Amino acid sequence: MRDDLRLAREIDQGDRRAFERFLDAYGGRVHALVRRAIPNPSDAEDVTQEIFVDLFKCMGKFRGDSALSTWVYRIAMNHCLKHRSRMKPDSLELDESMEQESDWRSNPLLSATKNELKGQVSQALEQLTPLHRDVIVLHELHGLTYQECAEILDIPVGTVKSRLSNAFTRLRLLLGNYVLGQDGPSLPEAIGETYR
Repeated sequence: MRDDLRLAREIDQGDRRAFERFLDAYGGRVHALVRRAIPNPSDAEDVTQEIFVDLFKCMGKFRGDSALSTWVYRIAMNHCLKHRSRMKPDSLELDESMEQESDWRSNPLLSATKNELKGQVSQALEQLTPLHRDVIVLHELHGLTYQECAEILDIPVGTVKSRLSNAFTRLRLLLGNYVLGQDGPSLPEAIGETYR
C-alpha cells in the first residue's frame, strides 16, 4: 500500500517515469477490462484514453484507503458505465477479438472446438445484463476478489455474490449441456477459455 501511495504522489508531482511505470503496470489490464465492457474496438480505445487522462489528472486524490489497482479499476468501470449509458443497445458491435483464431493447423479439431466454444460463450455473455456481465468480467476474467469487485462497483459484497450466482444460473440456462457435459469444461473454465 505504501508503494502505491508513493507512486501516486510521484505521478501527481509530474514525474514522467513514474507515470510510465504506472502505464506499464496498468495499461494492459485496463485496456482488457474496457474491451470486455465495451465491445466496439474504436469506442474501447477512446474510453481507455479518457480513463488514463482522468487517472493522470486525479492521481493526487488517491489516498491509499484501498489498493491502487482497486482505485484504478473503479475509475475504469465508471467510465465504461458512463459510456454504455450513452450508447443505444443496437449500436453495440460484437467483439472482433472473439473472431480471431489461433494457428489452427497444429490441431484443427481442437481449434474448431475452441472457436465453437468461444462463439457460444460470447453469445451467452452478451445476453447477460450489464450488471451481471460486469461482475463476471471482474471476478472471473480479472481474478478480483468479492471485496475488490464490491469496492469497484460500489455495491455490497453480498450483492456481488448474488449477481455472480444469478449470472452463472443464467449462463447455465443459455449454454445448456454445451459446457456442462461430462467431458466439457466447467462454466468458469469455459468463460476463461473464451478470453484467452
